[in-house]
Amino acid sequence: MDNDQKIKQCYQEAANYPDLAKRLNQIGVESYKVDTASNAILYRFSGGQNILHQGEISARKIAENFNNDETIQAVRNNQQGKTDYAGFMDEIANAGVRFYEATLIGENKRVTYIGIGGSYEEKIPQ
Repeated sequence: MDNDQKIKQCYQEAANYPDLAKRLNQIGVESYKVDTASNAILYRFSGGQNILHQGEISARKIAENFNNDETIQAVRNNQQGKTDYAGFMDEIANAGVRFYEATLIGENKRVTYIGIGGSYEEKIPQ
């Protein structure tokens, strides 16, 4: 099974986001970056391999300025099961998040949401 197939399997088998992060790391993903407008995802593997998954949506409009409170609320809504992934992406777009990056290695595993004028970082539960 190649790494692209392994990524898809991680998403299919993960029970929740912390489980997904753990599974991705176990197959060698050190970090990944998601473009909010397009849903394109760049996975970075140990050893330098990168895999790009192109987004499969029409471009999403991103609010001009980053709103920290709305970003946190979007994250909480998704954690509590109030939104699916598409709804989460719409909410962070409305909060001005241009992209987010998940760091899956080291002591400070985290997701950083970044927009014009600000960012929000959340630790990944282990």
